[in-house]
Amino acid sequence: MRKLALTGGPSAGKTTLCQAVLKQYATQVAVVPEAASIVFGGGWPRRKTIDGIRHQQKAIYFLQRELEALISHESPNRLVVCDRGSLDGLAYWPNAADSDEFLRAINSSLNQELSRYDWVIHLDTAPESYYDVSNPLRRETFDEAWALNERIKTAWSTHPQRFVITNSVGPHFIDKMHRALVVIREVMAGKSFAEIQAILAQVK
Repeated sequence: MRKLALTGGPSAGKTTLCQAVLKQYATQVAVVPEAASIVFGGGWPRRKTIDGIRHQQKAIYFLQRELEALISHESPNRLVVCDRGSLDGLAYWPNAADSDEFLRAINSSLNQELSRYDWVIHLDTAPESYYDVSNPLRRETFDEAWALNERIKTAWSTHPQRFVITNSVGPHFIDKMHRALVVIREVMAGKSFAEIQAILAQVK
């Protein structure tokens, strides 16, 4: 069993990419839905207080952990693609610079969380002109979303098999999605991190 975390800031296209992966590789992948959307869409009382943010991020973390365990157990021979990874919660923590506080709150360590995923793909938040405000659960302004994007990128910076797909690859989401699908295709083909990097360098 292999597990891939799809991370990035708000309006990066993570959920859309998950849908594309399922459509293209229906019998080869299993997708873990975004826990935050389930929590907030289910009526969790969103708070801006420090305690409120701590509680909601812990709820998201533990729901995500159980979703990943369930879907991984049910799909032992598939690539498990997670719509967000567990360390994304660090970017939303009241003091994102204090990773130890977040890790103590979830009774874990940085190495434990990094090792939960064999691969990581980070999609940058869309440029301001393409920032999507149509999602009713998304409350961040573009500037807030970009700040979250950078904190998420920092949270995953030490993962040994992480691909960062920036907006420099093209102005439209389809350009980022194409590169991400190449990564997923080659992961399923058993290619190494270095081999996939070399392939991406040739992708137009």
